[in-house]
Amino acid sequence: MCGYSFETTSDSLIRDIPRIKKVLEDAKNIRTLKTISPFMLPLLRLFGIDVSQIKEALANVENLDRMTEELAAIPDRFNDLFAKRGWIIYDLMNLEVAKATIVKAEAGDIDGAEADLVNYYNAETVEWKLRTMMGVEAFRPRGPLAEKAFVDYKEERYHACVPVVLALLDGLVNELHEKRRGFFAEEVNLQAWDSIAAHDKGLNALVKIFQTGRYKTTSETITIPYRNGILHGMDLGYDNRMVAAKSWAALFATRDWALRVEQGLLQAPPKEPKETWGDLFRQIRENEEDKVLLGAWKPRVLVIGEDIPKAGDPSMFAEGSPEQRLAEFLSYWEARNYGRMAQYLPSMFGGSVKKIAGQVRELYSSKPLEKFEFQEIKDEAPAITNIEVKLRYEEDGNPVERVVVVRLLSEDAKGNPVVRGKPSSVWRIVNWGLV
Repeated sequence: MCGYSFETTSDSLIRDIPRIKKVLEDAKNIRTLKTISPFMLPLLRLFGIDVSQIKEALANVENLDRMTEELAAIPDRFNDLFAKRGWIIYDLMNLEVAKATIVKAEAGDIDGAEADLVNYYNAETVEWKLRTMMGVEAFRPRGPLAEKAFVDYKEERYHACVPVVLALLDGLVNELHEKRRGFFAEEVNLQAWDSIAAHDKGLNALVKIFQTGRYKTTSETITIPYRNGILHGMDLGYDNRMVAAKSWAALFATRDWALRVEQGLLQAPPKEPKETWGDLFRQIRENEEDKVLLGAWKPRVLVIGEDIPKAGDPSMFAEGSPEQRLAEFLSYWEARNYGRMAQYLPSMFGGSVKKIAGQVRELYSSKPLEKFEFQEIKDEAPAITNIEVKLRYEEDGNPVERVVVVRLLSEDAKGNPVVRGKPSSVWRIVNWGLV
C-alpha cells in the first residue's frame, strides 16, 4: 500500500451541522419535558388534552437519548476512521453498513472493515445509486458514459472504469462550481451548509487525498484513486476493485453537494425564530386536533357521474378536494400554463418555480391535452388519494388515449403530510410525470 498524508482543515464536527444539532436539541427538550412533566401534565389536562401518550413517550426518553447520541456520532466516527483511506459518509450511504464498519475498525480490524466497504459497492448498489445521480440535472448528460463505466465495473474491467468515473466526477464539479473548478482543481471548496458529505471533514478532506501528487512511475498496487497518478500514467497499479469502488463512492458523495448547488442551498437561509414553550403548547394542541381529524377520517365512496362529474371546470368539484386539485392541474395542462402546473408538485421536489416550470414544459409541451375524464377515486389514507383518469392528448401529431392513476398527497405549509381537511393544507401531485 502506498503511503499518504492527511489533515483536516477545520476543528468543526459533522454532528454540529443544523439538522443533526436539531435532533440532539429535540432530544434534550424531551429530557427537559420529562423533568417538568409532574407540573405540566396536570396543566395540559385542564385544557382537555389526553396526556396518556405523552406519559408513555416520556417513559422511554432514556433509550431515545442514547439512540440519538449514537446516531449523531456516526458521521464523525466514520470519517475519522476512513477519510484518510478514501471513504466518507454521505446521505444515501447505508447507515447499518457504516455502523458495522465502525465497530469492526474500532475493534482493531480496519482492513477488514475496508473490505466490507468495498463489498458494499456491489453491482446492485452501484446501479441503484447511479439512478439517484439522475436527480442532479448537470449529471444527466453524463448518464450514458456513466452507464458504460458501470458495465465495465460489473465486468471487472477496472482499468477502463476508474478513469471514466474520475473524469465524470471532475466534470460534474467543474460545471457546477461558481469558480469553474473541478473536483481535482487546486483550492476547490466543496463545502455546503447543513450537509454531511459537503462538510470540511467530508468532500474537502477527500479532495486532498485524491489530489495527492504522484511523481514517480510505480507498478505497485494502490488503494486510493490518485487522479494525477492514474490519468498521467504514473500509478500503473490502479486496476483493482477497491480503487474503483472508492471512485464510485466519491461520485455518489458529491451528489449531495451538487444537489445543494442546483437548489441554491449552499449558504444558510435566514434564521428562524427559536421555539418557545408557547410554541410547544400550540404544537401539542395541534397534535390533539390532528388526532380528532384522524379519528373522524374514513374513505369516501364516490360514484363518478353521480356524486361528482366525470370532467369539467374545477369549480364544479368540492372546494379543497383532491379531485378539484387534479382538475385544476389538468386544466392548466389544457391551457399550456406550465408555470401554474409547477405549483402543484410536492414541496420535496425542490428548486425554484421557474426551474420546475421548465422541467414541466419539457415534458408536457409536446403533448397538448385535449380532454380528461375521471374514472375512479380512492382515498387510500388520511393524506393520500389515488384518482384514475382517462387522458386524451396528442403526441408526435398522433392522438393518444391513456388511463393513468394520479397519486395526490395532502401537505401542510412545511411540506409535511397531513390529514385531509386540516386548515391550510393543500393537495400535491406526487407522480406528476403522467405521460
